[in-house]
Parts: sequence; structure tokens; C-alpha cells
Amino acid sequence: MSEENKEVKSPEDIKKEIKSLISIIPPASELKEKKKPPKEKRLKVRRKDEINKGFAIISEKLSKELEIKDEIEISVKGKRIQLKALVQQNVPELEVWVNSEDLKTLGIEDNSTVTVRAVMK
Repeated sequence: MSEENKEVKSPEDIKKEIKSLISIIPPASELKEKKKPPKEKRLKVRRKDEINKGFAIISEKLSKELEIKDEIEISVKGKRIQLKALVQQNVPELEVWVNSEDLKTLGIEDNSTVTVRAVMK
């Protein structure tokens, strides 16, 4: 009879085993991926004739948020243009300043909404 008692485990022993197994599983907060920065953002494009053709001026906060280092891509209605990015502090956060000739190549007017993203190399 003593052998039969050894095989049958008490409910308390089973609970202890389950708790030890659960301690191996990491909490949900560790399984959740870290939040990635957005890949693109919708902004207003402003025409500034004092900017050279092929360049765009963006805010410092936007460059950090989208991880823009050298170039940006501006797209609207399926048309895209790549410009060299210049970072300045006096630019509003939700605006990108571009030369009027570059806006004509996209076929858009001043104060239009465009999608801006960093160019991946």
C-alpha cells in the first residue's frame, strides 16, 4: 500500500509543480516588442523660394522621430521625389519646407498634405 500512496500526489504537490513551471514563463511585458518609430508621417509642405532646389528643411524633432539622417522622400498621389534633408530648429514640427520648383515636379501647391519618410540606403 505504501507504493500506491507514493504514486498518487496530493493537490498541494500538484499546485507546487505548476507554480514552478509557471515561473519559467516570462511575463507578457517582456514578450511584447519594443515600440518602433513610425516609418512615415503626413505633413504640410510649404513653399520657400530661398531654399535651393533639391533640398528640404525639416524640424529637429521630426528628424529624430522618423530617424532621418541624409535624405527624405516626399510622396503624394503616387508621385515621389527624394530631397536632401536640412535640419533646423525654427521649422514647425508638422511642416516641411521645399523649393517651389520641387513642388511643381510633384504637381502640388503650397500648404498641401504629403507623406514624408526617410530614404533607406
